[in-house]
Amino acid sequence: MAGPTKTASGSRLNIAVTWENSPEPFLSHIEPETSWGDYMKTLFEHFKIGKEHWDNYMLKFNGPPHCFVGEHNYRDLKVVGILQVHESPKLLCEQFGKICSTRGENPREALIKMASLSHDSFFAEYFVDNPNFRYLEQMLSKWDTENSNLPDILRAYRITLENSGRGFRNCSETLVSDVMRTIDSQVVHSDSLRLECLLMAIALLNCKHSHFSDNINVGLLVQHLTRNAEIKREALTLLVLLFKAAEGTEREKNIFAKLSERDSRKIIMDHVVSRIDYRSVDAYESKKASESSDKSAENDKEKQQRYEYDVCCLMQQLQHLMLNLQRHKLLRGVLLDDTDAPKKVREFCDVAFEPDSKIPVVNSGSSSRDKKDEFRKLGFTTENPLNEFNEVPPGCLALDCIHYFCSKRKDEFVKLVLENCYRADSHECPIGRASIELTKLLAVVFKVGEPVVEDCTDLHPIFFSHDYPFEEIFCICINILDKTWKEMKATAEDFTKVMSVVKEQIVRTLQLKPPNLDKFEDGLKKHTYKDIIEHWQKERELTEEEEMKAPQIVALREELRKEVSEVVQQQRLKMMERGCRFRCPAKGRGNKDKPCYLILSVNHKFLHYGEVDEKVTEIPPLDKLQKINVAEIKSLTLGKDCAHFNPRRKGHYYFSLVTDSNKPDSHKTIDIIATDEKTYNCWIDGIKIVTKGKMNSQAAEADIEMLLEMELKLQLLDLDGVTIPTCPLVVPPLPSNYNFCYSL
Repeated sequence: MAGPTKTASGSRLNIAVTWENSPEPFLSHIEPETSWGDYMKTLFEHFKIGKEHWDNYMLKFNGPPHCFVGEHNYRDLKVVGILQVHESPKLLCEQFGKICSTRGENPREALIKMASLSHDSFFAEYFVDNPNFRYLEQMLSKWDTENSNLPDILRAYRITLENSGRGFRNCSETLVSDVMRTIDSQVVHSDSLRLECLLMAIALLNCKHSHFSDNINVGLLVQHLTRNAEIKREALTLLVLLFKAAEGTEREKNIFAKLSERDSRKIIMDHVVSRIDYRSVDAYESKKASESSDKSAENDKEKQQRYEYDVCCLMQQLQHLMLNLQRHKLLRGVLLDDTDAPKKVREFCDVAFEPDSKIPVVNSGSSSRDKKDEFRKLGFTTENPLNEFNEVPPGCLALDCIHYFCSKRKDEFVKLVLENCYRADSHECPIGRASIELTKLLAVVFKVGEPVVEDCTDLHPIFFSHDYPFEEIFCICINILDKTWKEMKATAEDFTKVMSVVKEQIVRTLQLKPPNLDKFEDGLKKHTYKDIIEHWQKERELTEEEEMKAPQIVALREELRKEVSEVVQQQRLKMMERGCRFRCPAKGRGNKDKPCYLILSVNHKFLHYGEVDEKVTEIPPLDKLQKINVAEIKSLTLGKDCAHFNPRRKGHYYFSLVTDSNKPDSHKTIDIIATDEKTYNCWIDGIKIVTKGKMNSQAAEADIEMLLEMELKLQLLDLDGVTIPTCPLVVPPLPSNYNFCYSL
């Protein structure tokens, strides 16, 4: 085991070394002042390795990271594993050269071994500079696809160059052509050769081999997506790199056109998009965010999750690159010399107001229609709609979307215009303005024109389900916008609110990953205005609930509770001061209950009570009522514990006041029946208050909580939009003295 130990002179390195020819490991340490050469001399002598063979051996990790240990890195060693005496890079290269130069010898095992060792940059650098590396180059130059060793040759060459720091800039043009020709070939090659060619192509593209990216056939590359998982992932990686390399060129449009073809989209949907396990993607993303992922320590399940995540990220990049072809329209207004734009405006006006459309026009009897009135009915605010498409974003993209809508979905477009023409002026949905704002909204939601983010899983399968996905999404969403407008009974002043609801509808539907446009439209229809409002309400409640858990809010709440409790107590006492009519149990069997009146004196010292006439509704004079001193109330009996409780009578609430007065004309017990729960609770609370008790009814607690919530919200209004810190701010200590002044 290798690891540092602190000593008086510095860090001492403890090392455990094994050798296949020795049964026992060598346990030793390196002092800070000891050189690596001296340590290796001690090691060789311990294992009795002759001095003439010292160059043939070197230390290497027995487990991860499987790298050689020498003068170049021994001071960086930590507690990571057992070291072993291993053949040195010098001996390994000589052995490789001997095998490759021997006629009839199969170099496959040697190639696999060299590829594995070349993951260590120290070995890779040594191998590239060693004369025996030429054997690898010679085998590559022959490029025989029938040779079963070609994948291993290519892999060893690629890994060595990748880790040596030399890169692929100096690769021969012949090799580049051979790799490209094999990828484009329709001849059936082994999966291992296809994979290695794809990996080599990715490495070449990363080194800016532009001629390579220009010549590869995208259509044939898409066919590789039907292969196994590894080939599929690397083919996607190469496809994304080709797209990025072609950005801003004519080649970019050609790649987009090829990927938009029905056959290509079908392969992408059937073999890639529809097979992504989004639960695995989410699981890996969560794990990646919480901890650093070590690929070498992954189990099969974690490897599969990483694969799903990688494919999802690559597909998202491809989706973003395809969408970004709209950026030139998004960021460009209508040019003065643009002849297509006026034609498009005339076209959708003609479609909307053609003679059989039944849409009323002001000058319908004249030969030339009132264009200004037509534009107004279409929701434009200026006499020339072209001016409204000069705002960027969305620029010309909005005009193209409206034109696509009227030409591809003519009936829906006419219906939309017709419905708005017959609405009251205040409730018309301005189609022109709505189209422009909707296009802008979709561009924001789908991040059109923004840089491509590699580690993003925001994939939307609908973009691979149609030739013109963005335009089709616009057509669906403009109808949903009009539907939402009707549900909200909106006016022009509500336009911003309608757009916020539509955005929520779109975002929530996209989260469900609809596989096609029909499912997308169905999802939008399910998320009605009512659902969105309920969703926002729940989110707001959850946010408020979380905010209320902040230590500062909890402290404020406890401080306010005392004040609020006092308010509730005063409300109970005021109610008792006004008095209330109750029922008193009659004496004797068969007699009916009699009405009685209870009222608290203003000074809260006396409780007046007595029977009253059934027909009299006024408050009886206090001198006609009996009274007891509040201080004489001994106890309060409730519900079933009362002597006059009758279980057969529903909707009645019983309580009794037990006094300890010695006056001959005063009752020992005052029995009361309340006919509603609210009055009962208030009086029970009030009696407890005046007798120095604590009100503990559910009604009192509910009133306190209600008033507390209201008071908290009122006090927190000034903090709207301000983030409340999780920990209270530190109060600075008092100054050592106050010997200072401030001059005004």
